[in-house]
Amino acid sequence: MSQAPRFGWAAPCCGALLLAAVACDRKVDKPLSVASASPSVFKPAAPVASGLPGANDRISKLVNPENRPAYAGPTGSVRGLITATGDAAPIATAHVQRIKGACPEARESYGHLFREGMVRSLADVLVAVTGYDGYVPATEPKQVIAARGCAYSTRTVALTFGQTLEIVSKDREAYVPNLLGSQMKAQLLALPGGVGSTVYPPEPGHYMLTDDMKLFMMADVFVLKYSTHDVTNLDGKYEIAGIPVGKARISALLPATGAVVEKEIEIKAGAPLELGLEIPFDAKALEARRLAALAAASAAASAAPPPAASATKP
Repeated sequence: MSQAPRFGWAAPCCGALLLAAVACDRKVDKPLSVASASPSVFKPAAPVASGLPGANDRISKLVNPENRPAYAGPTGSVRGLITATGDAAPIATAHVQRIKGACPEARESYGHLFREGMVRSLADVLVAVTGYDGYVPATEPKQVIAARGCAYSTRTVALTFGQTLEIVSKDREAYVPNLLGSQMKAQLLALPGGVGSTVYPPEPGHYMLTDDMKLFMMADVFVLKYSTHDVTNLDGKYEIAGIPVGKARISALLPATGAVVEKEIEIKAGAPLELGLEIPFDAKALEARRLAALAAASAAASAAPPPAASATKP
């Protein structure tokens, strides 16, 4: 097991999320298209799935930097079950205390550090396949998640850059989603009856989805530069299809703990690759890291110079 740096902000050769840095892993064995070689005229060689009006060219340059045609060769898939090992998820006491009113789904969703299903199946795991040769565009311009009982239907969302995220109310409550880090200019309510609220991630990266009326509602939102990803539900199952055949890498991240597991894989056409993954959790190690972070923050605050006294006139 490795820790979160492979999903961190600084990719060694691309300067963005490593999850978003598929271009770093691709084999550059094909010439760039004529369109990408022109500094003045850019013509996307392949489609992008975009819910951002008027932004297709900018999106294409980020998700398909080599401006390659959409991959049309043989593809395969990978699927399996992700389970937790080690310690059980601790109760999130401080977070639960913030939940007020009749919100049973919220207490169930946010009551522990992470969510487990039957036989320790692990929910909210971001699974990604990278390192293959080819551009695989996303097919849908948006993804939809539900809000019900003061909770989002998932604690992890994975989007391909260009996709928007729509939140719909599935009960009698109104919700005010807020995508922290997106500099939203307007807040649209997700109203009962199916009228949704759409948020627009402006760049690839890691965001936090919350609610301005129910601040305890949270979901990690990862906006990636490729489409070969999935997120597990409580059953712990994932499936990623349409992967170009050949060598690749699969990575699984549990955002609540920062734990990452990775494996080199080979995708073959025809029968899907069956691959189960285990993500360990050590409660004592997590607490040690938390205390070390608090100590470091306290030391930094103590070392900071005192604020300058403001001058006042008699």
